[in-house]
Amino acid sequence: MSGSTVSGGTLLSETASRQHLRSAASHQLTVPPHRRTTHGGRAFAVAGSSTWNSLPKRLHDPSSSSAVFASLLKTFLFSEY
Repeated sequence: MSGSTVSGGTLLSETASRQHLRSAASHQLTVPPHRRTTHGGRAFAVAGSSTWNSLPKRLHDPSSSSAVFASLLKTFLFSEY
């Protein structure tokens, strides 16, 4: 079974479509395993997936437009930092 690749990770909803995981509805990305502690965690596939998964659930809505996503992301980042 092939899942689509998004930012180096695959969407759990496509990877585990037959398993019906609770995380599939939340549009989380799988974080690929890495062995090296010095560089592995900084690889784009790992860092991008981890960063996406750390965002609030309201930003994971695939039906929102890029303008709405950008606005929500800016609001979240300004409130955090």
